[in-house]
Amino acid sequence: MKKQYKALILICFIITVLGIFVGCNSNDSPYAVNNEKGYTYSVKYDANGGFFTTNTSVIVDSYNLNDLNKNSKGEAEIALLPPDHEARGTDAFTATNNGYFLAGWYKNREEHKDSNGNITYTYSEKWDFNNIHTVPMDKKYSADKPELTLYAAWIPLFEIEYYDLTTGQLMETIKFNPSEDGQSFDMPYWDMETGKIEMNKFPKKNGYTFNGAYLNVNADPESKIKDTTLVHPGTVNYETGTSENSTLKVYIDLLEGDWFNIYTAEQFKSNASVTGNYIIHNDLDFTDVIWPTSFMHGNFSGKIIGNGHVFKNISIKQTDNARANTGLFGQLTDKAVISDVSFENVTLTISGGTRVVANFGLFAGTMSKDSQLNNVSLKQGHILIDSACYFDPNVDYSIGFICGVGDYSKITSENINCEATGTSPEKVVITSNGNEIYIEINLM
Repeated sequence: MKKQYKALILICFIITVLGIFVGCNSNDSPYAVNNEKGYTYSVKYDANGGFFTTNTSVIVDSYNLNDLNKNSKGEAEIALLPPDHEARGTDAFTATNNGYFLAGWYKNREEHKDSNGNITYTYSEKWDFNNIHTVPMDKKYSADKPELTLYAAWIPLFEIEYYDLTTGQLMETIKFNPSEDGQSFDMPYWDMETGKIEMNKFPKKNGYTFNGAYLNVNADPESKIKDTTLVHPGTVNYETGTSENSTLKVYIDLLEGDWFNIYTAEQFKSNASVTGNYIIHNDLDFTDVIWPTSFMHGNFSGKIIGNGHVFKNISIKQTDNARANTGLFGQLTDKAVISDVSFENVTLTISGGTRVVANFGLFAGTMSKDSQLNNVSLKQGHILIDSACYFDPNVDYSIGFICGVGDYSKITSENINCEATGTSPEKVVITSNGNEIYIEINLM
């Protein structure tokens, strides 16, 4: 059966004057005009706390029943339109209510008041706009008295409240419409391409890294979210236009510091931070990758969990006269932790023209006595000193195989050497005693 859309739309403003509700039904109102033209059957759409795009709370469709198709019983047939139907063209009316989503339009509304005077509603007979509404013709109708009122049923947007598991503080609240956005959200995951964690819709906290999420503030093991998606358990009862469990609380376990899962040398370089923490999953080859300058000269206070892997084929070069420490790490602070990792085939070059005013070592320029190094080794290391360097006799500096200053016994080493290079290597006399390297310049 072909649906017919023949109606006059009357927008009705409802205002309050001295507590009396006054509608659009005075003698000179559009209702009188509708009655004169035969548009006597009215259907009211009540935004019920919301507003239409016309900034009105009610719209009314009026029909001339004589213009409509009749069924076998002689009843007029009306294909009711939802307010936002495209058939209304530019006059479509979308209903909105801040903080809510529309469950549908309902024929019946029942009011409930709690002990505090708060009012809520339940609804029944949700209107199916696919069905034809039939109207008996043996009754007199008036446009100013809607024969049918449809109420907008508003349901609060679903919420996910994210809490810091340790502090109990609310980190963020996200709100969403489950009918449009769904109720499943991707959990954070480690991106193997970047080495970083992808948080999706979970909140971030500066200086911390996601380590898991729980549905219980006590972090009971059974409440840990183990799936790749978080599913909001709320439900919508479209029969009554109500919802249950619309708010979900999620408790996020956070690791202090910025953590990275590293699979390649490129990832290690691109995520370089002297305060970063790195979990190594593969051997890393730096043949075509430049060792991070921030590590070479900076004060490293992060962590490297090597998991038995190897960093190999690393070349670093000192060319900056202003740097105080140079090595794989400029300085290992008392917070630095490096464990279960081997560094192999490492070359440190002190380039020609460098004014030597720094502490040098293959592993670190300076190592704090409180830095933690466990099961760390350095193999096949080379220190190359260009004969064109200037060793200032008035400046204190220290050059060591492992470190310039610090306890080198924390690192096991083998096959470490130091040699002069450049245009006149014979002028540089190098001797050593344990970790310490002594350099004598022969100017003759």
